[in-house]
Amino acid sequence: MAPHPPSAGHYLRSDSGGSEAPMLAEGPGPGPAPGPDGGPGAVRGQRRRRRCGPLWGSVAVMAILAVQIASTTGLFVYFTMAISKLKSQAPGSAEELRCLQMLNQQPEGSSLEELSSSQTCLKLASTIKAYVATVTENILRRSAVKEARRSYFNTSEGQVPPKTARKPSAHLTLRPQSLTQDGTWERFGNLSQSCRHAITRWEHSTLHSHLQNITYRDGRLRVEQPGKYYVYSQIYFRYRSAGAQDSGPQLVQCIQWQPPHSQPILLLKGVGTKCWAPEADYGLHALYQGGLFELKAGDELFVSVSSLAIDYNDAAASYFGAFRLDL
Repeated sequence: MAPHPPSAGHYLRSDSGGSEAPMLAEGPGPGPAPGPDGGPGAVRGQRRRRRCGPLWGSVAVMAILAVQIASTTGLFVYFTMAISKLKSQAPGSAEELRCLQMLNQQPEGSSLEELSSSQTCLKLASTIKAYVATVTENILRRSAVKEARRSYFNTSEGQVPPKTARKPSAHLTLRPQSLTQDGTWERFGNLSQSCRHAITRWEHSTLHSHLQNITYRDGRLRVEQPGKYYVYSQIYFRYRSAGAQDSGPQLVQCIQWQPPHSQPILLLKGVGTKCWAPEADYGLHALYQGGLFELKAGDELFVSVSSLAIDYNDAAASYFGAFRLDL
């Protein structure tokens, strides 16, 4: 039997490739209205949307490019105006840059007369000097504040810095002496006749006295740390004018230095001869002396006098001390 021709409005299937996609048959057919089941009206809507999609994408890309170009142009104009403003505010910047280049090209140890002849270079040097001074002052101020805070917190928390970090120093005040002591005692060595009385009693822990990194024992100061020490002493003599057993009012004070296993060596000697009025009950005179000496660890210092007629009632009048100087 011969195959029947397809009627109008039917679909044909393609036999090539085994595709089952429906194809419209040739010939006129009715034009049904678009419906929800995906008829011909739906197909025409999809084609319209496909034609609009690339157009909107091109418009968006062009808008983004326009914004970028406008931003770049604005930044360029802004930086150009800023640079022009800086140039107008600092007309000598080119000259200062030339000074810095010349200074950089100068060989080490060469003369700077060429730079000093330019007023711009001198002004630049003054500006740099002032800036360095300001920075240095700020650094020192911050360091001082930091050190003060550290010291405050250590003190408030009961932490006392170690004594070894402090400079050695001592200040002793006089105590009443025994009038029977003799300066020729073996432990003080051979003393001269004019300074034969060694002072063996000093206060070292009162309001007027202190010890720091120096030891004291039986009238002697013992050096613990070597260095240059300023050694000083003052004795306030109180001589009785009538009935004095001494041959005369000769006032002598000596500061003795005794290295380990050695005899005392005279460091300083102060002498005074006074004549007081016959009707005066007492004659008062103070002798002071001091000097700088290089001392080693283990060295000892003590004071000897010509007479023990001394005023013992004033702690601020007679004293003996030493402190190290970092020179």
